[in-house]
Amino acid sequence: MREVQLRPLTLGDLATIYLWSQDEVFCRANGWSIGLSWQQLRTWWMALLQTSPDVMLRSGVAVQDQLVGFVELSSFDWQEKTAVFGIAIGARSLWGQGIGFQAGQLMLQHGFDHLQLKAIFAEVHAPNLRSLALMRKLGFEETGRLPLHEVYQGTLSDVVCFVLESSCWNSRI
Repeated sequence: MREVQLRPLTLGDLATIYLWSQDEVFCRANGWSIGLSWQQLRTWWMALLQTSPDVMLRSGVAVQDQLVGFVELSSFDWQEKTAVFGIAIGARSLWGQGIGFQAGQLMLQHGFDHLQLKAIFAEVHAPNLRSLALMRKLGFEETGRLPLHEVYQGTLSDVVCFVLESSCWNSRI
């Protein structure tokens, strides 16, 4: 299994992000707009890089110092000590190789151990079988479904809701 590291995202990552943005399958799977120009993507990327980590903490997923994806915690509720988890591996050639699992573990560990979160939520489109499996492998528990809630890959689909509580995370270690 490849060693995965989390690292800050930079303006220098824009070329890689642009390549991902040209992959229609990746864009549809991650809710990205298809066909953005370099300048449109650059404007979006600059805004993302300037987002306060108190609002969204997005880290690059790197393998052998190459950016291959990102993982994030967002929608923080600091009073309740909760956040929402998200992850994407950019190059489809790397899907299914355990990179997302390792990156997810690193971000969840940061969320529970460093940020002292009590619960982390996630939502996955029901047809996205790989992401559903990843959430379960990371220890998330399904809490319900939002029927026909969002468009995924061009079709209105259910969204599966998950939660991982710190007590469950700590018992896994």
